[in-house]
Amino acid sequence: MGKKGLVIDSEVIRGIAVLSLTILIVALIPFVGPVVIIMTPLPVLYYYSRLGRMRGLAALAVAFGTVSGVLTLLGHRANISVLLMIAFTGVMLSEILKRRYSIEKTFILASLALFFCGVGFVLYMALLSGVAPWRMVELTIEGIVGENLKLYEQLSISEDQIGIIRENAPQIIVFFTGIFPALALSGAVLTVWLNVLTGRSLLGRNADLFPDFGDLCLWKAPEKLVWLLIVSGAMTLAPGDILDIVGINLLIVCCLVYLFQGLAIAGFFFRQRKIPRLLRWLFYILIVVQQYMVILVIAFGLFDIWIDFRKRIARINDVTA
Repeated sequence: MGKKGLVIDSEVIRGIAVLSLTILIVALIPFVGPVVIIMTPLPVLYYYSRLGRMRGLAALAVAFGTVSGVLTLLGHRANISVLLMIAFTGVMLSEILKRRYSIEKTFILASLALFFCGVGFVLYMALLSGVAPWRMVELTIEGIVGENLKLYEQLSISEDQIGIIRENAPQIIVFFTGIFPALALSGAVLTVWLNVLTGRSLLGRNADLFPDFGDLCLWKAPEKLVWLLIVSGAMTLAPGDILDIVGINLLIVCCLVYLFQGLAIAGFFFRQRKIPRLLRWLFYILIVVQQYMVILVIAFGLFDIWIDFRKRIARINDVTA
């Protein structure tokens, strides 16, 4: 009995240490923080699931207290709202996963919860600054465009190219402000997807901590989604700015869903053909750095409705086996 208590106590201490370090990295390292922030809910998800609700919350509270003390001693002021959103995401994912919903319901609930949490954060910051929420989004995008222009100058990109971007900066800002809802929702979905898949590999061996979503390589988007894709595409061609913006937002979300279906096809192909892990990772890295690969994967996901690539891949594999 004492041995069991010791194990639990040591795991709580380990959880506090890992959570504190994670929060400190986001708060203190400006270049690393934005890169890893999408995966920072993972330690919260892991330890909250492993320790249980009360112990998980206690470990998280102690970690926040520890980080607050360290930041105070260093004279560093962190964005508490961002850190709280990280904690909320990890806790929310764990609570949804405990309910053992289907993969679709899990992703929809978790993504919408994170999206509306982000909306609440924008509204809160707008209220504090006395700026309209949409104007705050526009100012944020304006700042990002400005930072990118500075980066391009440091990368020795030609003055002509930088000049073209600077001339078109107002149109770029308006465009990205218009599609911000789809970008924010897509970011929420990708955050949930990465953390759930990684959490699955870490917790999947324990059936009590993680639901069995089955073979994700066989996942398919609802067939009726193609009609929403067609309608959204038509809306982008219709006259009127409002229809155009709504259509582009819907189109982005639809394409994201078909991207996941394309990735499922790729995973099925890799497994059937026993592709080495190194080549698989190279493929995924190419998707991240090369936008044409993203378009190709989306196309595979979309045309799978009519072609059923996985059935063909399985048939070819049976013939060559």
